[in-house]
Amino acid sequence: MPDRNGQLQLAVMQRLPVDQSLRVSDYRWRAAERVDAVAAQYYGSETSWWMYAEANPRVLDWTQPPAGLQIMVPRGVA
Repeated sequence: MPDRNGQLQLAVMQRLPVDQSLRVSDYRWRAAERVDAVAAQYYGSETSWWMYAEANPRVLDWTQPPAGLQIMVPRGVA
């Protein structure tokens, strides 16, 4: 953007917020299932399990989720 002397200067422009909604899937945990395997199934990466962990803050321990635990799995913006 030009400054008051007409010299071009870098500027940070803010965008207006856009309404978005997140698509989620419900998932019921099965016995002996691992967090990395579920992440690979939904996201294609074993290290992306943190995405569904953040969406389910009531689950405090992801080392051995109990069978039958129902979680929300974020799938992307609709």
